[in-house]
Amino acid sequence: MKIAVLGDKDTALGFRLAGVHEVYAFEQAPLDLERLKNKLNELVEREDIGIILITESLAEKIELPDVKLPIILQIPDRSGSRLGEKALREIVRRAIGVELKR
Repeated sequence: MKIAVLGDKDTALGFRLAGVHEVYAFEQAPLDLERLKNKLNELVEREDIGIILITESLAEKIELPDVKLPIILQIPDRSGSRLGEKALREIVRRAIGVELKR
């Protein structure tokens, strides 16, 4: 299974340097919402994609599909997390199906 990343150009560059092959960069201003939605839907439909990482700033601008696979995780961008630790803990708990302890 592959990992795909949707994010701003800085986040995309970081993941490309880390070796992720499926990386898609989106400019924040002006953001092409239609392109973002189409790319996300395309990735969700592909059977070879297991995890989609999307920056929180992009995820808050669109409705994320409610699917079991691929797992869609929101990640902080260079400005930090908008969700906070409690929300991130809940996202991980739902994604992996276990309770996380502190």
